[in-house]
Amino acid sequence: MTTLDETLKSAKSARLEIKTTDFVKEFIKKAASIQGLDMTSFIMASAFEKAEAVIESHRRIEVSEETFSRVQQILLEDETAAPSEALLRLMRGNHENRRDAGM
Repeated sequence: MTTLDETLKSAKSARLEIKTTDFVKEFIKKAASIQGLDMTSFIMASAFEKAEAVIESHRRIEVSEETFSRVQQILLEDETAAPSEALLRLMRGNHENRRDAGM
C-alpha cells in the first residue's frame, strides 16, 4: 500500500474539487498552517489517513462467503464440542500477535 508521504510527494494528475463555507475554509487553513502544510496537503493527508482506517477496518471484518460457510458448518456439526485450536486461531486473527507484542 502507498504511504502517506509517497502520496503527498507524488506528481499530481487528478483534480478534486470541494465546496465549503468560509468558516470551514479558514478553520482548515489555520490547522494546516499550524502543522506547516498548505491546505491541499493538509486535506489530502487527513482524507488519506481516514481512507486507510476505513479500508483497514472493512478488510478486518470482511469474510469470504466460503470461510463464513465453513465456520457455520463447524459450529453446527456438534453444538457441544469445544472449538479446535485451528478455529480459535482463525477467530483471533492478528489480535493475539498484537497482544504478545505489547500492542
